[in-house]
Amino acid sequence: MKLVGLTLLIILIGFAANITPAIWLQTSQSISITVALGTPEIVMDYSRDSCRNSGGLDLTDVQARAVRSPLDESIILISGNAPVNYTMTGPDFDHLRRNCTAALVSGESPFAYTFSNQEWILSLYRDGNIIHALIHNEFHDPLAAACKPGDSSPANPCLYNSITSAVSMDGGQTFTQSHAPDNVVAALPTPWIAPTGQRGDSNINPRGYFTPSNIIHGKDGLYYSMFFAIPFADKPAFRGTCLMRTDNLSDPGSWRAWDGTGFSIPMHSPYDSKGDPAPTGLPPCAFVSAESIGDLYGSLTFNSYFEKYILVGSALLSVNRELTCGTYFSLSDDLIHWSTPQLLMAGKLPYPPCSTGNPDGSIIYPSLIDHSDTTPNFESTGQSPYLYYVLWNDGLDRDLMRLQVHFEKESASLLLFGWAPHTPIRAEDTAITGFGL
Repeated sequence: MKLVGLTLLIILIGFAANITPAIWLQTSQSISITVALGTPEIVMDYSRDSCRNSGGLDLTDVQARAVRSPLDESIILISGNAPVNYTMTGPDFDHLRRNCTAALVSGESPFAYTFSNQEWILSLYRDGNIIHALIHNEFHDPLAAACKPGDSSPANPCLYNSITSAVSMDGGQTFTQSHAPDNVVAALPTPWIAPTGQRGDSNINPRGYFTPSNIIHGKDGLYYSMFFAIPFADKPAFRGTCLMRTDNLSDPGSWRAWDGTGFSIPMHSPYDSKGDPAPTGLPPCAFVSAESIGDLYGSLTFNSYFEKYILVGSALLSVNRELTCGTYFSLSDDLIHWSTPQLLMAGKLPYPPCSTGNPDGSIIYPSLIDHSDTTPNFESTGQSPYLYYVLWNDGLDRDLMRLQVHFEKESASLLLFGWAPHTPIRAEDTAITGFGL
């Protein structure tokens, strides 16, 4: 559901040298919001900080997420890569260093039913002395002739995705997992079916549940996470953002997906105890606010300044009748109904038309972290959080960056009576036009 009367107004305002132009949001209730961006700074430099024992594969390949260690309240920051996940640790956000002891090593199983394949730590949530994790798990079929035989890495085009779980009992230093099906949080109701034909055929399409957001402890005492979904291999354009919840982080099978009216869909393994296909017969998750956010996904926090949930992700949207690539945000009161996404920071994305074949210079994997949040899980943001993102330099060379964001609610009368130094530009309704993996 869109916010009533929401209009996007972009004004080029001459801030100080370290502040970018602002974005103005104006509603029929005469409320406007400005967004100012500070100076980018490097958090992790690939050429300087990546672990040398990783064979060059220690790079920032997911959204940055943070949690406080139960051992000493120090910071643990994740933004790693498969097959070996490393973390950054430090006493505060200004003194983070790469920890080259593996936090999680991918199972790299050649079989889909194990749900232990190429694995990325995506979400952390500390409960007492235990840190729970949601894992983005990619199965790339190394056996099917139509795929890339002998290769189970992301270089293999055949992709069956799921969300699994892991847990750390040693303060986030290492994470362990149960065996399937006990490790499964969210899997499609149908098992992997290898494509027929030859490599490059159109039936080789990714499918599954991808990239869980932060875990949020809701107002009702339950835990929530959003994720990206492509339910059907034969309908690759049918994609969106789903929502799941649980009352027990220690039980991976307790998560239930939104079905359009409630949380009734379990997402258990579609394999039996022997690893044979056993479709569950259940429907896939229902998309939330597809008419508003399309498939916007990534970072989820509760923003205390807006008193709403804020979702941040990459998108290609129409702004003022022009397709604009970049980072967008959306607001919600209930995690179900979301406002039309608004531009937070323009930037190149690694797919057409944002890119013409060369992804270098792309800005990907945005997330919000508020350094001033005193809670263990950084699930709240305020008026001036930091926007973390990955800058794709060249090939595997990717740097983790951040800049401070400042939100300001202003009286719309300032705009209406000519306070702004430039004439506001009215934006038309926006619509998601597609998002690549």
